[in-house]
Formats: sequence, C-alpha cells, structure tokens
Amino acid sequence: MNAIPSPEGVPSEVENASLPYSLPHESKSNQIRIQPTNLSTIVSNTYTLNSSAFNEIPFPVQNIYFDLPCSGSPSTFIDTRQTLVNFKVTYEIVSAGSSAVVGANAGYLRSSGNSFINRMSVIGQSGNYLEDINEYDLTADTLIQLQMSNSVRDGVALSYGFGSNASYSSQGHGIPFLTAGATLAVSSTTHSYSLPLMSSILGVTSDKWFNIGRTTKIQCVLQSPSIAPLTIQMATQTTAATMRVTISDITLQCEYIDIGGRALAMLDQSLIDGKQYLHGVTYKTSANTLPATSGSISVLAGLRASSVKSLFARFYDNAVTINGSCNGKFDSKNFSSQLNFNIGGVRYPPLPTPVFLQPALAFNTLQQAIGSFNSTEFQSAIPTAQYCKLSQGLTAQALTNTNQAYEWNLGSQPDSQCSFFYGVNTEIVAKRGTLSGLNCNSSAIFLEMNIPAVPTNSHNIYVTAALDVIYVHDVRTGEVLVRM
Repeated sequence: MNAIPSPEGVPSEVENASLPYSLPHESKSNQIRIQPTNLSTIVSNTYTLNSSAFNEIPFPVQNIYFDLPCSGSPSTFIDTRQTLVNFKVTYEIVSAGSSAVVGANAGYLRSSGNSFINRMSVIGQSGNYLEDINEYDLTADTLIQLQMSNSVRDGVALSYGFGSNASYSSQGHGIPFLTAGATLAVSSTTHSYSLPLMSSILGVTSDKWFNIGRTTKIQCVLQSPSIAPLTIQMATQTTAATMRVTISDITLQCEYIDIGGRALAMLDQSLIDGKQYLHGVTYKTSANTLPATSGSISVLAGLRASSVKSLFARFYDNAVTINGSCNGKFDSKNFSSQLNFNIGGVRYPPLPTPVFLQPALAFNTLQQAIGSFNSTEFQSAIPTAQYCKLSQGLTAQALTNTNQAYEWNLGSQPDSQCSFFYGVNTEIVAKRGTLSGLNCNSSAIFLEMNIPAVPTNSHNIYVTAALDVIYVHDVRTGEVLVRM
C-alpha cells in the first residue's frame, strides 16, 4: 500500500508557539452612549381598550436621529460587534375600568423589543443612504426565530424582552396588569430593552470595523411603528379602561477603538488608492396584499441586488382575531399547498416544495436558507404546532385527511406567535462567503403559490432578501459609497 502523501512534521503540541500581535501602547477604547438629537420620548395617545376584543393601539411614527461622533482621531474605529440600541417602555392604565371583569385579559409584547423599530437607516456625510432596512421589526423577528434556541432565548430574555415563561412560543414578555386582569385600577409597569443593532456598517451584520474617525458625518435613524407592538385581548367589562405607551431613555451605545497612529500607518500601507473595503449583510423586504383567492398565483417581489444570499417569505392572515392573526403582522400562516421562488424564469428550488404534504421538507429548506447545513447546529426555537399553522378558512388536519400532513392546525394565541416561514438558499456556492449570492439585478423575483382553497381573509405577503453589501470608504475624503 502506498504511503499517504503527507509531509513529515512534528506534533503541534511541541511546536514553538507563535505569539499573537500586540496593540501599540497608545491604543485605547471608549464606550459612548449617544442620545437622539431630535426627541427624548415618544408617547402614544390615550387609547380606550374595547371589551371582548383584540385591541391595536395607534402609535406615533417618529424618526429618531443619532449623530455619531466623527472627525476625531483618524485612527478611531467603531467596533460593530458591540453597537446596541437601548430604551425603556412604560405601559400604563391611565383610567381604570369599572365593574367586574368577565373572562380573562391577555397582554403581551409581540416578538421582542425590536418590534418598536419599524425601519433603520444609516446616512453618510454627503446625505446619501448607506443602508435602509424597511420592516426592521419583521426581519429581526425572522432571524431571531431561526437562530435562537430556547436556551439562548432564556439567556438573553432580559435584554431582548422575551417572555420568561417557557410556555411562551416566540413571543415577548407579558404585560403584568393585562395578564393579571388588573385593569380595574390605575397602574403602570416599565420594561427595558438592550438590543444589538442589525446593521451592515455600524452593527452586528458587518464583517469589519468602520473607520469612523475618517469621515465627517454618520447618522443612524430609527423609525417607530404606526401600531404599538402589543397583543391585547380584553375581557368584558362595563366601562373600558384606557391605556398609554411611552418610549423613553433612548440611546445608541457604541464602542470606539483608537488603534493609534503607528497601527493606522501599517493599515494604510495595505490600502489600494486610499480606499478601505468593508463587507456586510443587509436586508430588504417587499410587501404585497393578496386578496382571498385560489389557484396558481405569482407575486412580484420588487427586490434587486447583485448578490442575493437567501429569500424568506411570511404571510399575515389579515384579521386581528383569534381565528386570524391576533398578533398582527408578527403571526405568519400558510395557505398554499406548494411554494417556490422564480428568478429570471428559473425556479428555486427546481421542484416546488409540497408544503401541505411535506412540512418537514419545507422546514429543512428554511433551515438551509438561514445558512445552516447541519441539522445539529440549527438553533431554531419554533415548535411544530406553531410552524404548521393554516390560515383561517382552511381545514385542519383530521384522522381521515390525506391531503396534508397531520401537524397542520388552525387558530392563533396571544402568548404564542404563528411561525410559518418559507425560505430558500440562493447562494451559488453554499458557503456564506462574500458575494456568494445570486445576481438578481436584471432578473425579477417572483413568489409562486398554489392555493387549493379560498381563505377567509386577504393576506399581506412579506418577502425578505438577505443581500451582500460592499462599502468603499475613501479615507482621504471620508466619502463612503455603497455597492450591492
């Protein structure tokens, strides 16, 4: 037998140690908390909680502007791994209801603290948009549900605002005076949230630190939602209580690292034409409304990019009821027997996924879309009963039904989100590398569905694309250009 073609060597345990680099003694770091430049609080109007119904509280849409300190030491970088959005929310009963409460109340934060952020943008020194993530709340909810196991969720529950009760399925914490049914007295509770910023240049989806000391302006803008992200189910009472929601103590927390002049000089030697290149992953979402219908349907997702890594779809059964989606757009249900994406006339996957008959296959395809190709490493916390949710008007599985798998069921619950997502991996080589996705600049993206029966309600369809993005930072002028 021929010897294995391997060079001779010594065990790694006896090799001379190679010491890691040492930062110059002049290096230093500072943690800063940036307050908004335009407001300090956001307060909803006082809302009357209707009896025997689910309530959605209108919330003022406000842009929250953060001007990050720039143009200090040119050797200053922002450690994108440590950027946090901090705030607290006060939930209060302003005027109490009267007479005894008949039945039970329910009140929960939808998803997590991220649901108070509907949009996130980053603006450069020339006023150009470097990043703009619409439906930030839904995107964060999708990623959290697909990447956090139950043990991880329990570990970060205080920071994210998850429910501390193990029976809560992909849902935020309870609102004490609602879950306790204590709306017959004036009361208030405060909860705080500290959330990693989902940004490809300033936050956790960036691969590199941004040289913030060599630009003149970077502004981060957060936008609040039009509906307070709360699921509130009121029991029957003679006089309804009123409620108000207030966001306050809003800060953007950043870690600034000054690597020092000598380290910066070494870094500058590696630059080409004075330009630094940074890579990250950002997200774009399209929204369409589909009326209650049946048959073969194709929905255009208005998304274009040069490197699309993954595509995700979620479906909001458009009725805030126990039979529809009591958690609003954060509930996602299925009404299609088959699903696939079509990009430039090519189906992804090549054979439509038979969702009704093989939800296990759909879930495995979703797992691959999030970048997990090893089932033992998949960190989802979605229970089977919450994934296999049917839209109102369809038929739940029975012992004699051969048209769908046994797991499919109906309804929604205040303490559990309906979590049916459809996802497809579109990387050319499934390695999650730079610019490894599909070029869709000249190819339209369609979601194709086969709907066997007319559902009761219309549906909002959200298609989210995970995109590669490259930032070109000219360190001489401070200008940052974006390529995606």
